[in-house]
Amino acid sequence: MRAMNTTTRLAWKNIRRNKTRSVIFITAAVLGVALAVLSLNLMKTISTQRLEDSISIQTGHLQIHKPGFTDNYEVGLHLDNEESITKYLTSRSNELRYAKRQVINAMLASPENSIIGTIKGVIPEKEKQISVLQDYLVKGSWFENKGDNPILISRKTAEKLGLQLDAKVIITVSNIHDELEGAAFRVCGIYETPNAQFDEQNAFVQFDDLSQITGTSHAHEIAIRLNNEQELEGIQEEISGALKGNLQVRDWKQLLPELYAFSGFTDLVSVLFTIIILLGLGFGLLNTMNMIVQERTREIGMLRAIGQSEGAVFQLLLKESGIMMFIGAFIGVVLGVAVVLVTNRTGLNLGDGLGTLGIRSTTYPRIFFDQLIMLVVLTFIITLIISILPASRAYKIEPSKALKDL
Repeated sequence: MRAMNTTTRLAWKNIRRNKTRSVIFITAAVLGVALAVLSLNLMKTISTQRLEDSISIQTGHLQIHKPGFTDNYEVGLHLDNEESITKYLTSRSNELRYAKRQVINAMLASPENSIIGTIKGVIPEKEKQISVLQDYLVKGSWFENKGDNPILISRKTAEKLGLQLDAKVIITVSNIHDELEGAAFRVCGIYETPNAQFDEQNAFVQFDDLSQITGTSHAHEIAIRLNNEQELEGIQEEISGALKGNLQVRDWKQLLPELYAFSGFTDLVSVLFTIIILLGLGFGLLNTMNMIVQERTREIGMLRAIGQSEGAVFQLLLKESGIMMFIGAFIGVVLGVAVVLVTNRTGLNLGDGLGTLGIRSTTYPRIFFDQLIMLVVLTFIITLIISILPASRAYKIEPSKALKDL
């Protein structure tokens, strides 16, 4: 213990001997670690927010369909045993919420233009329980004018079709008998979500209004939101086992595989980016410690000559590098967290171009403690590995050779 305290005091003294070099390295460590903290938490925020948006607006946690329905949205692939499904889900109301929908490909036409998109027939009150789409209304209301075939369209769709509130749009679909059927709908609201691709493809009407033109009152899908997302896998298995008939119960990972891949990709990029930053700091530390060993060859020889063990010299250099990196990393983490907290209040503008990927143009970074722990662990490991190399050089110095020129 006494030897350990001695080497610690000596390490501190050595760090202060060349203050300029020590300050330069510690400053680099502070800036590097702060950048890593901001980048890690920003990328994790983007990934998490994109996932939350997709679940809360688009899919829910789970969806029930007939097999093959999501391939082409065929109107005939509806849920025949819808009543038994909803009865079962109602019995589990303390764990989940659900809403049924009709979903079909359609043509939307106005006097100015026409486009192909997906029409979703929803029950407004039930849809509010699983979706936050109503929070993204920029004009109009959420199906308040229920007696006039209301339709909710995106800002992008409104621009393409040249539509405003209360304007009429003609929807044409292929009904249950494979015949073209159409009806006029009046724009009751215009929405804009962070996902530009979703906005371009989807419009919403009331379930009963869409049933009139599809020729069926059955739902095509039932979307489910769980009260506790941690129970997703278990509840999915239970629902799949309890429901009879030819049905698919799929979670958001299966419904949006590209989103699941994106989440894993951002996690991987975060780790690689952190390693690159820390390796840069590590090589800076390696260069600093090599210079220290080169400058103190005689000094190390004298320490060995007066009785310091090889292990004590090795420990001394490890402590010098460890103390400098610890100071830099600690201040860097504090600075990085402070920057994240500030940008969490002010927002960080990423530009509108990322909307096609479902990423918000302005994001508000959050603190993820698992990312901070990963950063600290990687910093410790890389510092230890890098420090061993120059410390090993000092370990091998022979006192007689080091002192021969004195």
